[in-house]
Amino acid sequence: MSYVPNILRAVDFIERNLTSPISVSDVASEAAYSTFHFIRLFKALTGYTPMNYLRRRRLTEAAGELVRTRRRIIDIAMDYDFQSQEAFTRAFKDCFGASPNAFRKKGDLYLKSAARRIDELFLIHCMEAITMDPKIVKKEAMKVIGMMYYGDNNNWEIPKIWEEFLPMMKAIPNVLPVHEAFGLCFYTERFKQTGLFYYLAGVPVSSLEEIPLELVGKTLPASEYAVFTHKGKIVGKTNPIRDTYAYAYGTWLPSSQYVNPYAYDFEYYNERFAGNENPDSELDIYIPIKRRS
Repeated sequence: MSYVPNILRAVDFIERNLTSPISVSDVASEAAYSTFHFIRLFKALTGYTPMNYLRRRRLTEAAGELVRTRRRIIDIAMDYDFQSQEAFTRAFKDCFGASPNAFRKKGDLYLKSAARRIDELFLIHCMEAITMDPKIVKKEAMKVIGMMYYGDNNNWEIPKIWEEFLPMMKAIPNVLPVHEAFGLCFYTERFKQTGLFYYLAGVPVSSLEEIPLELVGKTLPASEYAVFTHKGKIVGKTNPIRDTYAYAYGTWLPSSQYVNPYAYDFEYYNERFAGNENPDSELDIYIPIKRRS
């Protein structure tokens, strides 16, 4: 778990700056990771993007002040780096389901959506040791047609996308005669700020000449990939697939002779995949790589 001390340094930095303006690149620097890999690793380990964690910690501490003190809401909002009482109220209500004023009147310190400070025990609890070497494979350019989603999957929207997409597969032209599917994640610059990403639930095709109106097509470049196999459940109390992503991005990649040249990765499903909650399931995670220069 070589990444745990790095993440704890970043968490300590966040906690010291709950009332100061900081950027995700500032936090990534504390962890000694690139911004992109830090965001991916932090989310895999904790379930939060760094900025979501920072915002929820600020809101959690602000909620405590609302109950413990009689300070003006605007003063609390400004202390925790919200630019106005209106912005603070929107964020507070979105997080906790009540306005700051209503929460203060209730006088309840229990918050179901509160974010407690991340510590070493929490990280170790979330992770299991993963000691595996990925396969290094070369893939030619691939064409995929599927259904697109944009968000952070905080409410498990991606499985719903698959439920909607599965009945449409047979109507896709030029599907290759293989029992394969792909879950592609694309990361734009906005991902660094918001944690929002594009996800494509798709199948491989021979051509993108005919794409149903409600679907999209993508061509993945020819690349070398590091392929990690995730065995067992995907979902659960500790979100098990995070273990594999955290190991891949946080331990193996930084210590390898490779870097990720593209802002995407994908999950590969074939006959080994038996469902999100099946302990006998297997899927592969493909991370594009190239040798460090």
